[in-house]
Amino acid sequence: MPHLGDPEMNFQVIGNNKVAFVSRGAGPSLVLIHGLGQDHRIWEQIQPALPDYTTIAYDLRGHGQTPVGDAAGTLAQLGDDLIAFLAATGPAVCIGFSLGGVIALWAASARPDLVKGVIAVATSSVVGRAADAALAERIELFESASAERIYELLFADTSSQVVDPNLDVAAITRARVEAVGDRSGYLNGARAVRSMREVSVNERLGSITVPVLIINGEGDQWCPRRAAEIMLEQLPAASFIELPGVGHLITDEDPTSLVTAISRWLQSEGQS
Repeated sequence: MPHLGDPEMNFQVIGNNKVAFVSRGAGPSLVLIHGLGQDHRIWEQIQPALPDYTTIAYDLRGHGQTPVGDAAGTLAQLGDDLIAFLAATGPAVCIGFSLGGVIALWAASARPDLVKGVIAVATSSVVGRAADAALAERIELFESASAERIYELLFADTSSQVVDPNLDVAAITRARVEAVGDRSGYLNGARAVRSMREVSVNERLGSITVPVLIINGEGDQWCPRRAAEIMLEQLPAASFIELPGVGHLITDEDPTSLVTAISRWLQSEGQS
């Protein structure tokens, strides 16, 4: 993953924890939420391309520079984390990648006064039995596997999440290894995804009143088009864009098209 250089890292105290974030630009606020096993750096090509907005990319608990704190391993807690962050920093449109998209949708269903809109990128609101079993196995491995094995797992994940053969998968994997650190955040996030089997996100989608945009990649095998269709069936009013020629890791494979889709939708919704 090419690095453009981080601006200053900031911290916001939320309860007994502190949330690390990077803020860039000036204008209406966009809060950017990364996925499982990542950190704020997945947005480093996106933030400079949106200079007319205040883009705030934060690290989920246990990822990057945010401590894991009193982790509950539930989506509800991660959603409440976002709500508390917005209460401290101000209302915003929330743009979430993968797990980050589900977190944004959860928060929007609870606090439309704080979440002004949602852009869910490469997101799925459903965890099937096979995915749940795979997550359970992955949690067991992350609790005990060697550093070398963790790298191999994340490299395999990343390879399966991209279409472009020229993408530097090794660099992206190294960034993910750094983001997961002691693995506590990855374990917490994986347990949070599994919690979606018990507490349905789809049941909350119908209550969302703010505008929503769903973006997915044409070649995404992790969150395929059917995942977007399931959400669109439940959302009362949402838009959908499919980006051609990209897989799951849209932020790495085609940040230019992603920025274009984000910008056009924000302008159409009067968020500029």
